[in-house]
Amino acid sequence: MPKHGVRLILLLVAFFASAVGARYYLKAPSFYEYGHYRANSVTEIAAPQPRYRGPGYCQTCHADRHTEWSAGVHKVVKCEVCHGAAKEHPQSGKLVIPTDTVRLCTLCHEAMPGRPAAQPQIEVAQHAGGQQCVTCHNPHSPKIGGPATTKASAAPVGTQALSARCAGCHGADGLGVGTFPALAGKDADYLAKALQDYKSGARANPMMNTIAKSLSDQDIGDLAAHYASLKGKATQ
Repeated sequence: MPKHGVRLILLLVAFFASAVGARYYLKAPSFYEYGHYRANSVTEIAAPQPRYRGPGYCQTCHADRHTEWSAGVHKVVKCEVCHGAAKEHPQSGKLVIPTDTVRLCTLCHEAMPGRPAAQPQIEVAQHAGGQQCVTCHNPHSPKIGGPATTKASAAPVGTQALSARCAGCHGADGLGVGTFPALAGKDADYLAKALQDYKSGARANPMMNTIAKSLSDQDIGDLAAHYASLKGKATQ
């Protein structure tokens, strides 16, 4: 036999021996126990605790928020989209409460050509004067003009709930917050006229125009009377 033939045979034998040795020493012991994979990988994958728990996990401790969320348009957005993976919460600590809601909300609601027309979209530079989204919107049920709710119930609660929407800017007692004006003790006719002007667009303010358009004439009258009745608190 030619020398090069012997060398080729020896090379093939060496390669085959190396392959058999590698298979013996490198193959995982549980490989092919059930199929063409490591049997131990099944238990390894199943062993870690889930990172994402789903809204049902949150409901036990946050029933009020879960009620608001499940009755609103945000029910398609799961809790952990905004608050992060629950993992071992609460044992592992508190979850994140977003503070920069403009940055967070615009991930879904900034106007873009490719987004569905049915998905609410805004021009960020022109919307709400740069205020944080939670100034006007309840993040768990963000639709302005939707059913007013309390923490414990999804039933309408009238003027109390309407005024709660105003509290973020005008204070719980209507005394104003920061640069936002006080409403307590103002003349009811003046307040009603201001809201009607915001509703019609005669007065321009991105936040107030949006809110006022969701109010009925009865709502406007009730709110005006409510804040006018807080005159005593305004003078304390």
